[in-house]
Amino acid sequence: MRSDDSASEKIPEAANGTSIPPAGPRKLVRPTLPERVLKNRAVYRRDDSGILAHHQAMNPAHNGHESTHAEAFYFQKQAQSQTPMVFILEDGERVEGVIEWYDLNAIKVKNHSRTLIYKSSIKYLYKASENNSRG
Repeated sequence: MRSDDSASEKIPEAANGTSIPPAGPRKLVRPTLPERVLKNRAVYRRDDSGILAHHQAMNPAHNGHESTHAEAFYFQKQAQSQTPMVFILEDGERVEGVIEWYDLNAIKVKNHSRTLIYKSSIKYLYKASENNSRG
């Protein structure tokens, strides 16, 4: 092998004399979040346990408002009894189906397919059996 060939296979050097990795000069950037975001316990720091962050997010004392758990009780009752529900979304779209599961921010509805609906996008909802009184 000629010395000219081996020189062309070397990794190029940067202007300051350090070698550049074959993938290119990469730097891992992890920006620090503003303190107002860190106060919201739904977002947790890297050194926090995910389990603890979840429990703190579910704790009403950390959410800034009291909860009677009426919403959770209602969704649990409708999911267990497989009650057909109608969801009217903020944009006017209508989704019908049975509640498969729910959490703090979303509801999974089972109909001809499965649809995940964010609670913040729901204008109102009602039982499909009450449809006659709304029509």
